[in-house]
Amino acid sequence: MAFLIINASPRKGKNCYCVLENVKNILDDNNLKYRVIDIYDLNIDYCNACGYCEKTGHCRINDDMKSLYREFNDSIGTVVVSPVYFDSVPAKLKTLIDRTQAFYASKYILKKPSIDRNKNRVGMFISIGGSRAYKTQFLGGEIVIDFFFKSINTKLIHKYYLANTDEIEVKSNLDALEDIKNLTLDLIDRASKN
Repeated sequence: MAFLIINASPRKGKNCYCVLENVKNILDDNNLKYRVIDIYDLNIDYCNACGYCEKTGHCRINDDMKSLYREFNDSIGTVVVSPVYFDSVPAKLKTLIDRTQAFYASKYILKKPSIDRNKNRVGMFISIGGSRAYKTQFLGGEIVIDFFFKSINTKLIHKYYLANTDEIEVKSNLDALEDIKNLTLDLIDRASKN
């Protein structure tokens, strides 16, 4: 079993990438397995509300989500690293999240879960905003991510929001890097108790 780290940024080598590398290093230091899911390298089609999952508990679309369903089920935890796009998450991440409707339908409509509900998975959401902090900056993303973690049967343990990264890049923000390290270590600790 492994952690899944979802990179929701298309920008290589920038702020989300720096966060992702730090999380990977901490997992490596603790001899834990993980897989980075760079969503911009995947073929994930949009949910078209066909209703197939409400009848079967599975999605009819044959694309890279097929393997991700298995990986979410097998994982011990998920970390999502995402930039803020218009007070929410990027469309590519939202597309992946919408496709977890198959899990939702299997659990709540059909009452025959296609994801193991007895596993105690742990999760963390790290959101990076370029502009200076304002009241609703992370709100849209938080609402979407809360539903996502419920859908993949993962307890969202930590949410970490970092604003003003256009002025102060993550790699220069030692306090933020320390926070991310501590939150990741706590996530590892909680995963080990499951």
